[in-house]
Amino acid sequence: MSYVSAEKILPKELIEQIQQYVNGKSIYIPSKEKKKWGSETKTKQFYTERNREICIRHLKGLSVKALAVEYALSEKSIERIIRTGKMKTYSYIALAEKPDIKESAAEWFSKKWGIPKEAYLECMESYLKGETVYGWYLCLDGEKIVGGLGVIENDFHDRKDLFPNICAVYTEEAYRKQGIAGNLLQMAVEDLREKGVSPVYLLTDHVGFYERYGWEFLCMANGDGEDEPSRIYMHS
Repeated sequence: MSYVSAEKILPKELIEQIQQYVNGKSIYIPSKEKKKWGSETKTKQFYTERNREICIRHLKGLSVKALAVEYALSEKSIERIIRTGKMKTYSYIALAEKPDIKESAAEWFSKKWGIPKEAYLECMESYLKGETVYGWYLCLDGEKIVGGLGVIENDFHDRKDLFPNICAVYTEEAYRKQGIAGNLLQMAVEDLREKGVSPVYLLTDHVGFYERYGWEFLCMANGDGEDEPSRIYMHS
């Protein structure tokens, strides 16, 4: 905020009118275009991402006390962040936590990507039977699936040496721009890391999206049946 003498910028007549209300004191004139807090810095983004991470880790079982120690915050601050986040947070689950919805999950993915339901069911059943650690992750609004992704060996590209791959990342249009995909990606990466699987890769044509969530561009790869190469990202 800067201070400027009214005599330098305002006409005498206007100054005399203002003096009828305040005389010999400083006044603040707000900007015509009011900017939101943090709009010109990365401060708001930093705290938004930190609070989102705290909410996710609490949902996964980390206690308020442990979160307070790790993030150097008071327990009351952590509770406030969690309480505020709950108003905007949906349920994030690994399919293993709710195996009874595998049919509806496979159907949902099939409709989004045009791949036979049976293909998804086969992967999900292998995961649920413990034949693979490559899981499937969902975002639920009540009982409704609004976002999801899976992990498979190879997402139909020629770099077979880069595995496992995140696949079928999708969020319902009405639920986009709420960080759902980012939450699911983080959940999958952390789950795999706990099982000793890292790094993780994904194939995409998007530029600038996955970088927000800590993914780094690695190389180009040719998708099966595709004329143009796509981008491969890595998260370690």
